[in-house]
Amino acid sequence: MKRGKKTVGAKRVLKEKTLPASKRTKKTEEKEKEKEEVVELHEEEEEVKPQEEEEHIEESTTVEEETKDEEQGLKEAAEAEAKITDKSGLTTQTFATFEGLSEPTRNGIRDMGFTNLTKIQAASLPPLMRGKDLLGKAATGSGKSLSFLIPAVEMLYHAKFVPRNGTGAIVLSPTRELALQLYQVVVELMKYFTQTHGVVIGGANRKTEEGKLCKGVNLLVATPGRLLDHLHNTRGFVFKNLKLLVIDEADRIMQQGFEEEMHQILKLLPRSRQTVLFSATMTDKVEDIARLSLTEPVFVDVDVIVKLPPSKLWSRDML
Repeated sequence: MKRGKKTVGAKRVLKEKTLPASKRTKKTEEKEKEKEEVVELHEEEEEVKPQEEEEHIEESTTVEEETKDEEQGLKEAAEAEAKITDKSGLTTQTFATFEGLSEPTRNGIRDMGFTNLTKIQAASLPPLMRGKDLLGKAATGSGKSLSFLIPAVEMLYHAKFVPRNGTGAIVLSPTRELALQLYQVVVELMKYFTQTHGVVIGGANRKTEEGKLCKGVNLLVATPGRLLDHLHNTRGFVFKNLKLLVIDEADRIMQQGFEEEMHQILKLLPRSRQTVLFSATMTDKVEDIARLSLTEPVFVDVDVIVKLPPSKLWSRDML
């Protein structure tokens, strides 16, 4: 009888020892499961991290692209400044070695007797040849005429303009006297070109001007009042293909009372164009015309070359 009790007691003890073992096994399984969930969560976080890094890289690339043009402009400015040789504003850069000029342009400049670029030319030509809008502060006699005429004739040459294409470049001048002087430079510069050129000014024979415009004038020099007249009333005047507008001596144009005419001209001309504005002074009216006509222009004067920030809102959408 005593041995039987011991056996029963032994079984009870064995059962009590086995029970905690089963509980520990269950807890172990739960802990392992929790560990697996933590590992999976960690792997998901690692997958998300590379995506965030890629987005950061894309943002950095965009910023670099936005500053690329500005850095290029500043580099060109420094190079132009380093080439100044005397107080007259001439540089060591020659037209013979200046990159991007066609043979007709080089020949025309050679016959005109020019060899070295002036400071304003060295600063203006690179951005203009790249198709940038430009706001320039320069007085008469600084060499600014070639600064905008060379890009104009190069554009017409490479676009292969012919008379039936109409007018591809317009240069506005404040008075008939200045317009005629400027047109004489055009005639000399375009000596070796097949593209056509002409001038329309107040006081000249309107019928004669109309006939020339209808035949096709690729580069046109004009005073604001007479140009507006032809834009409104000369049916055969083709200006839908305009690629370049130059507003020369803008401060004097405003002084002559052409403010309203300028607003109307800007509304009538194609908006998809390159625009250049030169002025000796920057008055409120000049700045107003600049805002209406220019898009993110490069600003150039004798000593300063900078790209205007987008915050200035130089937009044709303001028309």
